[in-house]
Formats: sequence, C-alpha cells, structure tokens
Amino acid sequence: MSWLKLLRHDLGCGLVRWRYLLVPALVLFPCIACRSGAVLTAAPGTWMDYMLYCFKGAMPMNASSELVLALPTFWALAMAGCLLLNLDYLLSDLTQAGQQIIFRSGNRRGWYLSKCVWNLCSCGLYMTLICAAVLVFTLLSGGQASAQSTPEILEINFSELMTETALLTPGQGVIAAVLLPLMTLMALSMVQMTLCLLLKPILSFVASLAVLVLAVYCNLPWIPGTGAMVIRSGLLLPGGISPGMAALVAGGIILLSAGVGCLKFKYTDMLGLEE
Repeated sequence: MSWLKLLRHDLGCGLVRWRYLLVPALVLFPCIACRSGAVLTAAPGTWMDYMLYCFKGAMPMNASSELVLALPTFWALAMAGCLLLNLDYLLSDLTQAGQQIIFRSGNRRGWYLSKCVWNLCSCGLYMTLICAAVLVFTLLSGGQASAQSTPEILEINFSELMTETALLTPGQGVIAAVLLPLMTLMALSMVQMTLCLLLKPILSFVASLAVLVLAVYCNLPWIPGTGAMVIRSGLLLPGGISPGMAALVAGGIILLSAGVGCLKFKYTDMLGLEE
C-alpha cells in the first residue's frame, strides 16, 4: 500500500466525522459578547472584530493585580476544543484497521507520518469552521464581511491595554487572529498525539491543557499559546510577543513532535497502545 493511499484513508476517515459540526458552538458565546460591545459604538462590526475577540486571550496574570483571577475562558475553549477533537483518532484507527494497514504497507513510519498530516489538516479544518461560523454570525447580526477591524470596537474589546491600542491592517489581523492561533493549535495537537504514544490519552490531553494554562500565567515567547493571544501580540501591543518568534516556535514544535513521534512509534508495541 502506497503512502498516498494511507493519507487518503486518514483524510477520509479522520476529517469526515460528525463531531466537527459542534465546532461553531465554541465561538457562539464570544461572538455574542463581542456584539454587546459593538452595540455601544453604534458600529456594525466586521468579521475581523469578532475573530479578534474570539482569540483575544488575556494579559499575563502578573501584569495587573486586577487580572489575577481573570481567565480567558473564550480563548481557552477555542484552543482546547481542537485538542479534544483530535485526541482519539490515532488510537481508535490503530485498534480498528491500523495494524492490518501497517502490515500491508510494511511502513510504520509512513503510517505515523500520514497521521501527522491528518492532524495538521484537522486543525486547518477546525479553524476554517470557526472562521465560517464567525462570518455567518457577523452577517446575521448586521455586520460586514470584512477583514478590517473597527477602531471603536477594538478600543472597547482591548481596553485592558495600558497603552493606546494600535490599528491593525487586514493582513495583521489575519496573522494575529487566524494564522498564529492555527499554528499554535497544530503544535499542541502534534505534541498531544506524540504524548499518546507514551501516556494514556486523557493524560496527554491534560498535559496539553497544562501548556495552555502556563501560557495564561506566563508571557514567554517559547511557551506555545502566548503568541496565539491577540492581546499580547506585538502587532497590537508595543513590546508584545513577536509574531515571527511565535510562528517559529510553533513550527519547531510541529517538526520536533513529528520526528519524535515517528521514532517512538517505530519501536512501540502496538498491542500495548491498544490497551
């Protein structure tokens, strides 16, 4: 069996699942909250305004005493939802037809690399569904399908910033609210899948959540998650997390996780994984 057939199997079985229909629900409440703020400005609001709010995040816990107990619930749900969505596919496929496919292909590394590609595609589909759901909400609420943020709404939604809020171009908005969260999701999801070779799936999920919690408390660019918070981005906040550094860290984690996972799976007892 060729590698392309392995990939076709994973994309067909791993992406066509009913659970993806639940993704739009994860951004419903942040969109409603953003709409409440937009009403105060009498501005219609744009797709970018809602996307920026969904992945707003929070300032570091030690940045202000007023934010000690403020957890970015909407951001955490949007990030953790993808991790939960991708949690079980590797092991469930292995327990169903995985061993037979590996035997026919004779390539353990190729089988795992196919799962890596599926993982990245799943994160891409997840973000696409979020963007589409936000767009539908924007249009239904009378907003505009534009990638340009509204200064008045931006000022209200990011009032925690002590400095004057910078204006974002459409390209900067896409980087801050779409591309960097997507790369972070890919990195954490790859780490989670690699950990599934070492730990129980639930423990792998908890470990990935712990990284998100760490990102809330810390503001270090090498911690995945900090660069996925719009409010900490150097595009919006002078001296904030560099988008380039955040993307570099996420890309490095993706490659490292894929390499470690391939090496580990090559010598892993598949019967032990099933248990």
